[in-house]
Amino acid sequence: MMARVMEDIEAYGQLRERPVPGSPRPPLPIPPPRRKKRSHWLRNIILLAVAYLLAAVVTAVQPIPVASARLSVPFPGGAPLIFGLPDRPFIVLVTGLDRRPTDSGPSRTDTILLLRIDPNAHRAAFLSIPRDSMMQVPKQGGGWTRDRVNTAYFWDWSAKHPSAAPKALMLTIEHNLGIKVDYYVTWDQYGAEKLISAMGGVTIDNPKAFGQSNYSDDDIHVVPQYFPAGRQHLDGYQAVAYGRIRQGSSDLDRILRQQRVARALIADATSPGSLLRVPSVWRAYRQAIGTDLSMRQSAGVLAMLKQVPSGNLKTLSLGDATVPCNSCEGALLLLVPSKVQQIVADAFGDPAAGQRAAELLVAAHVAG
Repeated sequence: MMARVMEDIEAYGQLRERPVPGSPRPPLPIPPPRRKKRSHWLRNIILLAVAYLLAAVVTAVQPIPVASARLSVPFPGGAPLIFGLPDRPFIVLVTGLDRRPTDSGPSRTDTILLLRIDPNAHRAAFLSIPRDSMMQVPKQGGGWTRDRVNTAYFWDWSAKHPSAAPKALMLTIEHNLGIKVDYYVTWDQYGAEKLISAMGGVTIDNPKAFGQSNYSDDDIHVVPQYFPAGRQHLDGYQAVAYGRIRQGSSDLDRILRQQRVARALIADATSPGSLLRVPSVWRAYRQAIGTDLSMRQSAGVLAMLKQVPSGNLKTLSLGDATVPCNSCEGALLLLVPSKVQQIVADAFGDPAAGQRAAELLVAAHVAG
């Protein structure tokens, strides 16, 4: 009896769940609205632009070496815009001073070097000027007088105005050669030693053995120096001595040695491993160098030199255009206009600049 009652209850429940014919159906559940996919095109464009800019800056500082070329990511304005330097060929005067520990005033100008960089053509040139070349130099009271080119720095030196001496030398070069200098860098042998040491030294290929048994950089401590022929690695002290030794050679030989060291330093600076030495090099640079280049511009000069393939880096000297001045007191040199014209035109890739240099030398009455 009880079982039948349960069956009736179950059947009754099933009937209740069945829809009554003609009755409205219950509404179907409404699915939730589909979320629209967010478009990330703006974010992706911004990320790509940032990545491109970062690559441009990185490769401007350290280009990618490919065969004999050095590649960098193109960027509007390029390295000049990044580093605040002219978007045209510009010239930096590099002056090396022969300083003694007892010097409290002006030092002798031992090296005069013009570095010309063409940032658009990725070309550069070192043009050395012999320190004993006769030129018209500015007098302190105004006007000009004929003397060694390096006296312009000596006579205009001022402890209160550190830029006075290098700017007098810049003016002398423009007056006699028509070469307008944009910036200057000065250092002495001790600063050069610290900087080269911070760079890890330099590897050069010396064509001829030479040396000096009584070499001294301060006229007190003698440290004999000998450089065999062939490829060799020099520390900072040795590299400076290599460019300074006068015994058994001439100033023109010294110019070639100094240019050899400069080329080798630039070659070493282009290696990716040089980035690891940037902090120590930068500290040495700031302590050793006097310049009117800002920190940003100084970094830019090095970065632009890294962009120059070795085949586009020239090293020339006006020493090849000199003759002795037999009527002068002391060992002065006269510049031959026709040879100067050829050398300047070759160094700068500008025949007009060579012609102007020759004409100004004749007008200054310092030509040989």
